[in-house]
Amino acid sequence: MAETLEQVLADWRSSAQASRRTGHGPTAELVEKIVHDVEAAAEEYLRWLSEEDAMLRSGKRRAWLRARFAEWERGGNARRIGRKREYRMAVVPQGADTLGARDAGRLVGANRSIDLMQALKDSLKEGK
Repeated sequence: MAETLEQVLADWRSSAQASRRTGHGPTAELVEKIVHDVEAAAEEYLRWLSEEDAMLRSGKRRAWLRARFAEWERGGNARRIGRKREYRMAVVPQGADTLGARDAGRLVGANRSIDLMQALKDSLKEGK
């Protein structure tokens, strides 16, 4: 069976460390940069989502994910960690932009807090 991408990256990272120890710093730096670039490009493949996070990302129900679990597991795109199921981000369809919506909500909340603090300061100044 072929090595996983995670194992290939770990092996090259180890090779870079060995190169550094033997005085080949520039080679080690190049290998580490390539490993970093591959990890960044393959982030959605390398990242595992809990079943709850997969439901949030996709907008799908647990039953929908579980109906596909066995097929995805055979392809190396789903796994069990103890009794928990995990899915590669790359195979979980993206429904609504829940992460963007969450961040936007936080920004609105932060802006409201600033507005409230300013109003409180203004009212305190008027009371003096």
